[in-house]
Amino acid sequence: MVSKIDVLLETVGALGVYQWRQLFLIALGPIAAPLHFISIVFHSIKPTHRCKLPNWENDTFSPFSEVHNQSIYQWIPVDKDGILDACKIYTNNNETVECEEHVFDKSVYWGVTLNEQFNMVCGESVAGTTVKVVFSCGLVAGAIVVGALSDRFGRKVAYVGCLVVGGATGIVAAFSVNYYMFAALRFFIAMCMVGIALIVHIINIEIVGPSGRSYAVAFRNLCWPIGVILTSLFAYFLQDWNNFQLAISVLPIAFSLPVIILLKETPHYLVTKGKHEEAESLFEYIAKTNGKTLPENFMDDLKEDEEAAVTEKVKDIFKAPVLIKRLFIFVYLWFIAGLGYYGLGFNVSNLTGDIFVNNVISGVADLPKTIFVLFAWKFGRKAPTIFCLLFGSAALLISAFMTAFLDTSGYSMVIVIISMVGKLGIATVLAFDYFWSSEMFPSTLRSTLVGFCSLCARVGIILAPIIVDLNLYVKTVFGAYLGALIFGITMFIGGILAFLLPETNKQRMPETIAEANAFLTKRQVTNEADESNVEKFDMQNLSSTTDLIDGKKST
Repeated sequence: MVSKIDVLLETVGALGVYQWRQLFLIALGPIAAPLHFISIVFHSIKPTHRCKLPNWENDTFSPFSEVHNQSIYQWIPVDKDGILDACKIYTNNNETVECEEHVFDKSVYWGVTLNEQFNMVCGESVAGTTVKVVFSCGLVAGAIVVGALSDRFGRKVAYVGCLVVGGATGIVAAFSVNYYMFAALRFFIAMCMVGIALIVHIINIEIVGPSGRSYAVAFRNLCWPIGVILTSLFAYFLQDWNNFQLAISVLPIAFSLPVIILLKETPHYLVTKGKHEEAESLFEYIAKTNGKTLPENFMDDLKEDEEAAVTEKVKDIFKAPVLIKRLFIFVYLWFIAGLGYYGLGFNVSNLTGDIFVNNVISGVADLPKTIFVLFAWKFGRKAPTIFCLLFGSAALLISAFMTAFLDTSGYSMVIVIISMVGKLGIATVLAFDYFWSSEMFPSTLRSTLVGFCSLCARVGIILAPIIVDLNLYVKTVFGAYLGALIFGITMFIGGILAFLLPETNKQRMPETIAEANAFLTKRQVTNEADESNVEKFDMQNLSSTTDLIDGKKST
């Protein structure tokens, strides 16, 4: 059985004028959110620095006189290549100690970075990693809290709340007096920004009919890279971290104004919450806007569908070994998607070359994933996912080994581009994770299981900054590309595991646990009731889904 809400969405226009208006409204969030995700890359810039000289109140990194230059080499140790030590200074007894104050090179980055203002360098470098980890923990909390608020109070209320609260918290963060305060506020910013990403996905799926969802998802996937590219522009022209933080925080609040006025609640939410009068009015408005006609007594069918819903508990999946196996594979795929995508996004600061240009390349690298999503109906989910995992893994491993064992000083941009191919691979996997897993899990527990997988992705996001900064604490031949090596290995393992999953393209989605356990397998079930349900499931051809996509209205 195809959802009667989906059938009705096809009737009133799967992807008409109404849906495009709503899609453009919710697109504002995925443009604003990446600025807060990626901002830490620029907040964490560590310009070349050395210890501040004693008795020089006007000390600067670059010498401004011969006397100043002599004093620098008198107090600061140098290595065998004549490079000044970044963290140590001589004492009056000619011993070297780690200093507490530093001066920074302003020839490349003229602004004041977060690391510079709060002295998060040398022995305090771990503070920068802590800020990133706290943000990632906020992503986990947001995935749980905002999702529950969305189910309780509605998609629009939760979306507007995330825009306003996230923006307001970001403004306060711009005036942080220490990194403890900044990290704490970033936790709540993360909750709101991940909430925006989750709610936009839900709204996207719930307002568009099945035949238009690939296009709607593809459009949504265009928005995030735009936000990533904008981050570079903001960061370049506003290099003082607090001005940059202030500017990117005003955007969500500004975007909330048209959303408050024009965004509608989703029909799925209204129907499942029993708000039938509001749902009826909304369907009539959608039909009118799209120039379609509604069938008579359409709400009666929706109410019957709601009453006929089957209730199952999460613990029941332990009786379904095939479903459990697939769930664990998806848990891993979601985990590495969160780990790799955000890890490679944060890793921009470790790449050779200009950080602003590299971040633009990182954003551009996300754009081609839209092509994979658009052609998912033709090529399926499995083949593109495996291809992107293995190809992306190969790119990351090549970049790591080239950096470790070859002289790439003249080919730095080539290494950056190869690394971004890896990011494209994992970005595409993240996009496919959403609807591939949704199509394999039973309708009775689909939201719960997808939500659990999403939570595992947030665990990967928590580990991402730790892996990115691992080279600061573990010295290997791979240097700053140690993270790329780890991400590449995890993606390769994911590519192998994905072979064990079935293709779901053009297949009717399972409704119950029993159907999901027998979905695209020859497995027999032992429970008589389940066996009867599975027989009906297997006997039904795919005409209902195919007809729906082709524009024929069936139930």
